[in-house]
Amino acid sequence: MFFGEKILDFGASVAPFLVVLLIIVFVHEMGHFLIARYNGVQVSTFSIGYGPELCGFTDKHGTRWRISAIPVGGYVMMLGDADATSVKQNLDDVNAEDHNKTLLSKTPLQRIMVSFGGPLFNLLFSILVLAEFGAWKGIPYIRTSVQSVNVGSVAEKCGLQPGDIITGIAGKSVSKLSEMQKCLKYAAGTDTEIRFMRGAEEHISPVALYEIAKDGKKVALHILGVALAGEMVFEQVSVAKAMLYAVEYCGVYMKSIATGLLKTVIKKKDGIKFGSVFSIGKDLNKSWQQGIVPLLSYTAVLSLSLAFFNMLPIPVLDGGSIFLNTIELIIRRPLSAAAINAGYTVGLGLVALIMFVALWNDVERFGFIDKALEFAKRLCGKT
Repeated sequence: MFFGEKILDFGASVAPFLVVLLIIVFVHEMGHFLIARYNGVQVSTFSIGYGPELCGFTDKHGTRWRISAIPVGGYVMMLGDADATSVKQNLDDVNAEDHNKTLLSKTPLQRIMVSFGGPLFNLLFSILVLAEFGAWKGIPYIRTSVQSVNVGSVAEKCGLQPGDIITGIAGKSVSKLSEMQKCLKYAAGTDTEIRFMRGAEEHISPVALYEIAKDGKKVALHILGVALAGEMVFEQVSVAKAMLYAVEYCGVYMKSIATGLLKTVIKKKDGIKFGSVFSIGKDLNKSWQQGIVPLLSYTAVLSLSLAFFNMLPIPVLDGGSIFLNTIELIIRRPLSAAAINAGYTVGLGLVALIMFVALWNDVERFGFIDKALEFAKRLCGKT
């Protein structure tokens, strides 16, 4: 009975991960599929999952739509592909009249479009999810209520106390943390005022967003010196504003990934310590338990992450294919088979290294080695 309960608990924790993963992979592969079809490429197989086929059907265009046994990932296999990765081509079994339906027969620009389709659809999917949620539930933001006030800070001098809600700075209304930060940046170095609510009463207090250094020079201050409570509230907005919010959110997130990855490469402390499926599964399961808001947000973030990762200029990824076809477009002749094979060999090595680093980060993050040693000691009867 205990073993059965463990199995059920494991299934309940894995199910959300698999469902969300398959959704964003389906969106990704649909991007490749539709743009390939648009450019006259024959798609042989559209598979959700890998391994043996469990069920499927063949449409009137000759595409086999299938659900496979291993429910992790998916692929689109085009006419002439030697395997599911679409890395190598085998045109020996392709009829001469069907040669123009292969991806290899298309121009470099068309091949770039097909490769770009997957990441593009993941980006559009994230924007759509966030925009629909914003229009339905509202745009989430952190309310600027004061949790604590630093001793000797600007906030203490102007009379702010825990529980106060900041409503305006420098004559501009604020209701969000981002708005407060913009106002502080705008008014830094000046004498201005701050408006806040204490219960039902509104207060206005003068505030000097600067300090005088020993040499008599004025030093601008961009912070009040408060800790804000993390209460999330939602602002009801129009569909247009929800769409704008979604686009801005995706742009900021993609920029943050790029910045964090660059810092990781040059070994800065605040770089990204990205994780493997263990971290993703844990965060996704946590979002699932917290409700629809965190779940939708995390699904959009995962889709964006998949888009970004696939756009890295590493052969075997979409970005690598775009890179190689761009070179062909510039030099106006096909790359040699040796150059392409060398690129894909290096690409496979880089992807394997990234996956290893991600896995090792999770090994350290979750203490897998210590847990394994502790389990081994118990198994051997040691204390």
